Amino acid sequence: MNRFFNIAAFAFLTIVILSFSYIDHNIKNEGTINSRGTVVAEDTSDLIRLVKVDSFRLRIIPPSSGVQFYKDKIVFLSSSKNEMKMSPTQISFGAVEAYSASVEDSVTGPHSIFSPLASFSYPCDGITFSDDYNTIYYSKLQLKDKKEKIFKARLASDGNGKTSLVSDAGPLDFCADKFNYSHPALSTDGKTMIFASDADGSIGGMDLFIIRQTDDKWSVPENLGKSFNTAGNEFYPFLDSDNNLYYSSDGLAGHGGYDVFSCKFNGTNWNKPVNMSEPINSSGDDIAFTVNKLDGKTAFFTRRQPAQSVTMQLFRVSLKEENFRNTLLTIAYVFNGKPVSKTNLTASANLTEAKPSETIPAEVKKDELKSVTQEPPKSKPQKEIAKKEITKKEIAKKEVAKKENVKPADSTAVKKRTEDKKIVPETKPEATPPKILKTETEVAKPATAEKKEAVIYKVQLLPDAKQRAAGEMVINSTSYKISEYIYLGAKRYTIGEYNSLSAATALQRICRQSGYPQSFVVAFKNNARSLDPNLFK
Repeated sequence: MNRFFNIAAFAFLTIVILSFSYIDHNIKNEGTINSRGTVVAEDTSDLIRLVKVDSFRLRIIPPSSGVQFYKDKIVFLSSSKNEMKMSPTQISFGAVEAYSASVEDSVTGPHSIFSPLASFSYPCDGITFSDDYNTIYYSKLQLKDKKEKIFKARLASDGNGKTSLVSDAGPLDFCADKFNYSHPALSTDGKTMIFASDADGSIGGMDLFIIRQTDDKWSVPENLGKSFNTAGNEFYPFLDSDNNLYYSSDGLAGHGGYDVFSCKFNGTNWNKPVNMSEPINSSGDDIAFTVNKLDGKTAFFTRRQPAQSVTMQLFRVSLKEENFRNTLLTIAYVFNGKPVSKTNLTASANLTEAKPSETIPAEVKKDELKSVTQEPPKSKPQKEIAKKEITKKEIAKKEVAKKENVKPADSTAVKKRTEDKKIVPETKPEATPPKILKTETEVAKPATAEKKEAVIYKVQLLPDAKQRAAGEMVINSTSYKISEYIYLGAKRYTIGEYNSLSAATALQRICRQSGYPQSFVVAFKNNARSLDPNLFK
């Protein structure tokens, strides 16, 4: 009997020791645990530990590259042959159609047709909704010129509980020309839109542009600027409920291919883009990042392998279970820090000028995170604050009086003495900037003595596997040799070789009209790729 009790006691003690070891391991590896039992990351690099990234079982069907949130559901394209039980008679077998469904762990719930009364089969990652979800802007490829344009639609009801999208006949006024306008992203107030385009003023291939609405009219598009755009492609913009900007770029330094970047909205504009790092980004193309605007607890993005461009895997980003119940903590908070007030963007100045700071200081982010996971401090009574202010003023008055050798109460004497002496505040002369003298060599060096570097322009695109194996591709009955180079750790493919930007741009237009809409011009200086914006003027 005693032996039985000894074994039981030993087993219990072992479990207790292992439990404490587990807790200690989690504190060391995950951060500290606060009074609510929530893990608080110790530094900025550990913030990613507050979220988890899991593959999501939903096939991404072209022309979509991802999904979009619609209220508490997601919208996605699916083939009607997979949705036979709920397909209406007007949708033929095997047709691509937009469906909506709830998100249940790593799969979707029951599907329903997104627009029952009018077919909608356009890229779901290229949709943006107004705050009340009654107005929709979406990307649509026009057959007549094979250019993507942005259209506006409204939700209408048939009176029997079914809703449908009623779209405008033509695209928005600003995109009625020969360029591509794609993936609109609407601000929370519905008055500002960011989208991707290769319109005049683009620095590289597809750039981010911004427009503002006044009196129901959109302004002329403005390039978002060199802080956000590169000589590569900037695509898939998205604005969350705090107006933070997310987009994908293959021109900014990253893990390879397209990476997802985040730009915190600071109240008047956006901070410089910050790479969202692993596990969001990888050596493949990471694109179409979108966040649930209702609660901010879930996000989705798509990963595409460059060698298998047709294969796309959807990923779900969510807060870990222990943090999900925290009403203040969101995906946006984890990656961007404390949100600012929802300022009306149309009233903001210098929107295209990004702040010089690229990241939120670690100590600030750490304090912000703790303030979310802990109870807010009680505010001090106004009387106590006023009393402290009076005390500070009295101390300051005593210090002044001490310097003048008079009693603090004798304010008249201080005033008289000042007037008698006609005390004038001492002012220091402004410092004159030192004169920079040029050296003898610099003075003698003529302006034209600079060695001109050789610049070659090519068109970058993504050939299929058969074309890459053959080393050439045919566009408009013309054969082009495919060249490859390594950039940001991944293979890139180009065709053509020109000494002038205009000649390369002409080939780019041909490529885009022939089924390669994301082709763009790249520059090589002395056989090395250059992102110098002056080469594209």
